[in-house]
Amino acid sequence: MHMQWVARLLVPGALGLLCGCHWLATPTFNTPKPVSTDLPIAERIIPAPDISEVPENTAPPVPNNYFQLTADTCRDLAYKNSSLANLIESSVVVRRGPFIHLDGQDCADLVRLTTAGHLSKEARNRAAGAALKLYYQLLELELKSDVLNSSLVEIDALVKTVDILKDKGFKITADSYELKKQRIELQADQAKLRSGLTKLNAELKNLLAIDPGVPGFLLPADAVRVAPDPLDAAMAVQVGLANRADLQLLRSLQGTTTDRTVGAVRRVLLGATPILGAVMPDKAEKPALLPFVRSMAKAEACQLKTQLQAVLADREREATKDIRNAVDEWITARDLVAIGKAKFQLAKEQVTELEKRDKLGQAVEVELRKARLEAYKLEADLIAEIVRWKLADVKAREELGLLCGE
Repeated sequence: MHMQWVARLLVPGALGLLCGCHWLATPTFNTPKPVSTDLPIAERIIPAPDISEVPENTAPPVPNNYFQLTADTCRDLAYKNSSLANLIESSVVVRRGPFIHLDGQDCADLVRLTTAGHLSKEARNRAAGAALKLYYQLLELELKSDVLNSSLVEIDALVKTVDILKDKGFKITADSYELKKQRIELQADQAKLRSGLTKLNAELKNLLAIDPGVPGFLLPADAVRVAPDPLDAAMAVQVGLANRADLQLLRSLQGTTTDRTVGAVRRVLLGATPILGAVMPDKAEKPALLPFVRSMAKAEACQLKTQLQAVLADREREATKDIRNAVDEWITARDLVAIGKAKFQLAKEQVTELEKRDKLGQAVEVELRKARLEAYKLEADLIAEIVRWKLADVKAREELGLLCGE
């Protein structure tokens, strides 16, 4: 009886092994029974949210430490740690040899190496641009944080002053209710600002290959200096057309297109302009046969150069448009900085005048604090305009291909 029980266990397993598969128990599913969809009928009574335990005074958490970061370091870390560029470079596997023009395979390897160099340069340029944009957005929020804290201190003092003067029977132009409402709005701005700082830090750390688990905020260490001289659009176009990696790639392909590199160049062109795959003939690259069909290969190389010239001309027109648009945005943003500066200077002059009157003993304390609040608001607006210009400056440099390398 015992042996029969053992045999019942062993036989299915042995059969499973003989069939080339493991013996597994058949899975079972506990299908839930259908639940009744009959819901009770009720009056329209909706329970109100319970906010009784929410603290009245909330202050955003302060980071334990900061990590100083310059714009140059930000750019360098971003383009060196570009995952796309590193992937492109690590994917290029060529046959190493003492000669580069020995046969068709060596020529194809040269095309792939050159292509990888230009594509990785473009990827690093874009990665550096993305990181610098986050860097200056981070700087904007940090600067605004200081202005916001000063505004809260000023409005608290103003509310206190208004309440004291009202108790003494003075007629006050400022409304305590409106001031307290304004303070709550500033606290809301403070919470949103801290949330924005957290998100920007996470995104920037990711681009710079910094461990996100390390607590602390990145602290921009560079002061933005708005350029006094305008950009020359014509000069910018010349620099961009000569320096952009995507245009350099197409020119390089033109220079390396021969009967020995037709297949390799064709693949690159199809990658750059996929729509050509619909009309370009599908030919397998056969380097060993090219010497015997040299005339056909030369004709195909000539046709491919013509296609490359057309693609290059189209890309140059598009690049010219993008560069000119970037220069126009740069100029417009700088003009707005000048306007924001004029507004802020006017508010500061008003504050200075009221401070002089306050020192003379005139009753202008309420007007003075209100003027300071207005000046802080205009200072925050000016910071936003300055950073908007700097973002336009980064965009222009990115379009010119100047953010990668030294």
